[in-house]
Amino acid sequence: RGEEGGGVRVVNRWIEREEKRYIILILSKLSQVIHVNQRSMSTPNSKRPALDGGAGPSPTSIAATHNNLDTDTASPTNKRLKGTTGTSGTMSTKTNPTKLVTVLTYEILGSGVSVQVLSNHTIHDLVDIVCQETCVGMNESVYDHMWCVTDPIEGNKYESGDVECQSDLRAQETRIGRIAGGNIIGANLLLTYDYGTTSHVGLVLKSIEEEALSNTEISSFPRRAALPGQTDFAPYEPGADGADLDELYPDLSNFLFTKQGDKLEIFLFQPGKKKVQAYIEKEYDGCVHAMHVPEKFGSVEEMLYALNESSKYDAPARHGRGYLLYSWFGVSIFNSPTARYSKYKACESDGLNVTVTRGYSGDEAKAAEYAKQFLKTFPKCAAAAGFNQKGKPSKSPERGWIVYRNGTLTVCRGDSRNIKSNAPSPGVFDGQNKHEPVNDDSIVGKINIRVNSLQELFCAAEALW
Repeated sequence: RGEEGGGVRVVNRWIEREEKRYIILILSKLSQVIHVNQRSMSTPNSKRPALDGGAGPSPTSIAATHNNLDTDTASPTNKRLKGTTGTSGTMSTKTNPTKLVTVLTYEILGSGVSVQVLSNHTIHDLVDIVCQETCVGMNESVYDHMWCVTDPIEGNKYESGDVECQSDLRAQETRIGRIAGGNIIGANLLLTYDYGTTSHVGLVLKSIEEEALSNTEISSFPRRAALPGQTDFAPYEPGADGADLDELYPDLSNFLFTKQGDKLEIFLFQPGKKKVQAYIEKEYDGCVHAMHVPEKFGSVEEMLYALNESSKYDAPARHGRGYLLYSWFGVSIFNSPTARYSKYKACESDGLNVTVTRGYSGDEAKAAEYAKQFLKTFPKCAAAAGFNQKGKPSKSPERGWIVYRNGTLTVCRGDSRNIKSNAPSPGVFDGQNKHEPVNDDSIVGKINIRVNSLQELFCAAEALW
């Protein structure tokens, strides 16, 4: 300890610092719990309807009461009027009052989803709806971790909770209409979620619209943005002789849509000239399970068969007690041992990044069983995958790809974005971030829909082409 007990003083100071750090963390969690209780007490009966292809209202957030605040003082830049005219051009009556409000639409980059808030909502409300509609972190909520939103135009950070960590500006006290990122179309906000295991989400302001809405309509905000043609959309219905993909590929359908999980992203067919035919991510039990198809199969039927086999036989390694060894598992799937297959095989890492051959190449009986069943049932999807009704290459303008994630289905044609990656190659990561459309002109159709099987996925996609 030394003559004057210096070692003891050093240890005591270290203990005091650690105690303060944990006290701050505990206070942060307590403040979040208090906010949750306040929200539940103020809105005891608010429930979110299941997404059924529409853009239903989201659950009420902490600042839901802001929707009914005196909006004359809600924003210095977007002053609202009470008792203004509705769509008929006459003064609203007590039986059908409307308010002029400012609706902000934000695109959540890399998700396929856009959300809407009012300018008098807080930044906390915006992050809340982002967490509800997409998989932020490990599919977590606005209350699970500390986070901040950065407005690059002003250079300000708006932080969650009441405990200052990176900024003295509080997200729950700042209305979106008061910041630059809520007033300039094209402005980018950056959500930094979970300071320990950080994830970043980009939010782009796509539109600012003044709308005369009833109190009922106003109460539906924040919400997922509706898509054009949403209300008129009807999935394609195969004829009586059409194939049932859930029966043909039961293991794949169950893995994707029945197995309990936190996240599902499906990217099918070749985007532009990228060297990838399919990429799927399914998150469950704290593990991200990825399937990657680098090369084209002889038919869509065989590629789906290979994915079906992989979902059945290729699984992440587990402890003797059943726990997963790693938080990541990826498999690259080929139909035969080609030269490219050999390169992938040489770089595989057992239990993390494996390379396999799947399919029914050489099995004539199996090939005959599956022959042209997808092709005849889903002709537009087959053409997008590169096959015409004779099984020959389809024309270039007919080709495209399918994206399904976060309850949104998108079909695309043309080019996809070039996104740089530092991931090791060759490997399963070669299929990641290859299917993002280069711009809105590459999007043929897009719909909010929650599909529950492989058959439902392709019936919806067939209707969008």
